[in-house]
Amino acid sequence: MTPPSPRHSALGIAALVISLCGLVMFAISAHYAHTPAHAQMQTLPVVLLVVVCISIGLAVLAAVMGIGSLLQHRRRRVTGVLALGLAVTLLLAQVSLVSWMRQQWQHAHPVAGSVQP
Repeated sequence: MTPPSPRHSALGIAALVISLCGLVMFAISAHYAHTPAHAQMQTLPVVLLVVVCISIGLAVLAAVMGIGSLLQHRRRRVTGVLALGLAVTLLLAQVSLVSWMRQQWQHAHPVAGSVQP
């Protein structure tokens, strides 16, 4: 008789679902940031900042849960690895988006007394 195969980690499945929700939130924030009304960053889009913060929070939570799922014994680790990879990729993409937003904001609102090229 063969031993039963290990089950998927419930923590890994939850981490994957959370990271997919973070991916959706990131897609919404990237689309919203690149609309012509907000791309110049003339005003501070508070909704965009809230969505980006929620997306970052979901990615961090998914990464922590993904690491936790990798540490579980006698469980398949595939979903945890996928969730962790997606969460880290999302964090890098969000850093890039926030950096772009900051650059656009500085371009739209130069410091007083600076020379314009």
